[in-house]
Amino acid sequence: MALIDPNAGESSSTVVEAHHMFVVVVDGVETAIHEGTIHAGLGTVTVTSIGNISANSVRGCVVVRGGGGGCVDFIRCGDAAAEGVDSASFVRCGAARAEGARAVSVSRCPAAVVEQTGRVSLERCREARVRGGGALRAERCRRADVESFGEVRLERCKDARVDWCGSVEVERCRAVDVIRCGAVTGGRCRVVNAVRCGSVAVTRAVVNILDEEQPQSSHQPISPHSPSSDDSE
Repeated sequence: MALIDPNAGESSSTVVEAHHMFVVVVDGVETAIHEGTIHAGLGTVTVTSIGNISANSVRGCVVVRGGGGGCVDFIRCGDAAAEGVDSASFVRCGAARAEGARAVSVSRCPAAVVEQTGRVSLERCREARVRGGGALRAERCRRADVESFGEVRLERCKDARVDWCGSVEVERCRAVDVIRCGAVTGGRCRVVNAVRCGSVAVTRAVVNILDEEQPQSSHQPISPHSPSSDDSE
């Protein structure tokens, strides 16, 4: 792994350099960077502008930290993680992990773990675990496990569990367990199991209002390394 443009400090002040310094860890090798490009095998990690960094085709495990709350984009990487950033985007990576960001977007990743995030968007993820945040939209995910969100919208997901959330909207999902949530709305789902929710109004679906937590969906533990399986419909 080689660092390009090591004289970046000559073009930036010490304050700017320290504030927008990213720490990049690729397969256990740690490098600090605020300007330039890191080559990791056939992949690259590049600071595209002040406070913004992109990892492309890094096949190993890549972690990006800091950057003064900047933006991180991961494209076609192996296992990828963002820590202490403002926003993070993952596209066609292996396992995606983010914590404490304002906004996170995950598309076509086998596994995703997102915690303490403001806004989350998931698309075509096989296994997703989301904990603590403002608003979540998940579309065409195979399994989604959601807890402690203000607003949740699930669309065309196969198997989902939603716990301790505010408003929950489900559209065209196969099986959804909603537990201890506020208002549950939507339509065209196969089965919706609701336990101790405020109100439930899901049309064109089999809705089971249960007194105790007895979810009928088959949920499996979500891990950062998802087993091989087909994408959702």
